[in-house]
Amino acid sequence: MSVARLLVLSLPFISVVHGAAVPPAASTDDELHHAVDWQVNNGCIQNYQIKRVNFVDNSTGIMELTGNRKVKVTLVNACSGIRQDGYVHKPVNNKFCEGDVLRVMRSGGVCVVDTLEPYVEPETDNSGDTTQK
Repeated sequence: MSVARLLVLSLPFISVVHGAAVPPAASTDDELHHAVDWQVNNGCIQNYQIKRVNFVDNSTGIMELTGNRKVKVTLVNACSGIRQDGYVHKPVNNKFCEGDVLRVMRSGGVCVVDTLEPYVEPETDNSGDTTQK
């Protein structure tokens, strides 16, 4: 695949952020996990909020948003090759939503987004153990 074609396919994910809202500081774990603070509204995220999506396996990805927020993207079924080859997403109304179809770049496999939920990196304490924030 040519570099120019790859760039054209990735254009929906490239955005300029103007005045992006930063979520308010959370005072409790419950407040920390409110999806609205992560800009997940009605199961959708505005494309301009998305910096990148990295799939950690064939069914789970971590979406990095503006304001140092992250969202866990879970697919309905495992989607072979999405982590290695990437995907194409055709946004509707400039949003990335639950139920959207992702097409794997090399194989053309079809994947469906199941859930979008706030994600907080596990903390590592001095002993090397990880704990959830």
